[in-house]
Amino acid sequence: MINIYNPVFVNISSFSIVDLIIISIFFLSVGSFCSSIIYRLAPNSPFPLFKIRSSCPSCSKKIDAINLIPLLGFVIQSGKCKFCNSNISKFYPFTEIFFLLIGILLITNYGIGLSAIVYTIIIFCFYILFFLDYKYLYLPVYINLLIVLIGITFNAKYQLFIDETFLILGIKPIFFTLYGLFFGYSSLWLINFMFKVIKKRDGIGGGDFILFGGIGSIHGPIALPVILFIGSFLGCLYFIFSKKAVNSELPFGSFLILSSFIYFVLNLMNFSFIN
Repeated sequence: MINIYNPVFVNISSFSIVDLIIISIFFLSVGSFCSSIIYRLAPNSPFPLFKIRSSCPSCSKKIDAINLIPLLGFVIQSGKCKFCNSNISKFYPFTEIFFLLIGILLITNYGIGLSAIVYTIIIFCFYILFFLDYKYLYLPVYINLLIVLIGITFNAKYQLFIDETFLILGIKPIFFTLYGLFFGYSSLWLINFMFKVIKKRDGIGGGDFILFGGIGSIHGPIALPVILFIGSFLGCLYFIFSKKAVNSELPFGSFLILSSFIYFVLNLMNFSFIN
């Protein structure tokens, strides 16, 4: 396994054309599946998660197999349903291209292996949670718990997200991830508890507790104050500049996810500079 702060930097020219085609198809498919999951998990979605084939949300006609091909299907249909001519959301090709770019970054930084797969799954989960919370204020508990499971498993066994600083300090990987889980969950729970005592209502959703615990299980306890500060700052900016935020709940989970990504980039840049 390759630690996320120790990339191997694989030259993309080392891959054959066939390899690049297979990699592209795989990550485009991951993006297509991700956007489909988001749509099906949305509250009041007319489509169950896995029971029926994809169909047009406007006319309910089943989508032909060729039009289900990631990105190509959108281009073939010129962004419109061939049956009712309604517009297909640009969110689908956007998500597919996003995961294609993420895939290229992962493969060129970590190679083809279990590490890249684990990173893809984490990004997959965070992407789903980000948009479900942003659009619907909904954080499915089983996806949150999957992040927790990944953090505990791959940090405790492979130190996948633990930089050398923690190892030098003598902190065992299992405690790194468990402390992160505990302090992540309990810190937001405590903040909400105090808010509830004063205001007689919840100020933070329960899904945010588990999500922040999951982020802690990945990044560790020391990262949590920084991630919470950045997430809170982004939430304040959103509240100030977004008309949607006035007199409504904030998608705090989305800001925590975004801030955890910012923390990772800053930490990676710092680690690269030191080395």
